[in-house]
Amino acid sequence: MRYNATTSSLGSLEEEIMQIIWKEPAASVRLVFEKIKKRREIAYTTVMTIMSRLHAKGILNRKQKDGGAYVYAPAQSKEKFLEQISERVIKNLIKNCGEVAVARFIDIVEAGNFKKSAQWRKKLKKIK
Repeated sequence: MRYNATTSSLGSLEEEIMQIIWKEPAASVRLVFEKIKKRREIAYTTVMTIMSRLHAKGILNRKQKDGGAYVYAPAQSKEKFLEQISERVIKNLIKNCGEVAVARFIDIVEAGNFKKSAQWRKKLKKIK
């Protein structure tokens, strides 16, 4: 599995489930299970347990349908979730590594070829 910002706070199955739910904003356990099952073997109860845990963590909201089954929705957009995770990761990095982390971050942004590189460089120049 590739590394991305969600990996630092979610397990691999949690991340897989969230990727589905961000695309299907009202999803039952059955729907998520069927999508994952196409890619690999997994038990329905495993998906149900992980979705319940994501609800307990406040990452998913859920409502009970008339038949008793839950329908899950993301508690926030993917972008907002990634903002919060990124902030947490960056604060921890600065707390643990201090100026070295900040200096390296600036070096990476300045040398990188990101979509918003020019915009980020302008912001960095303002704080230098």
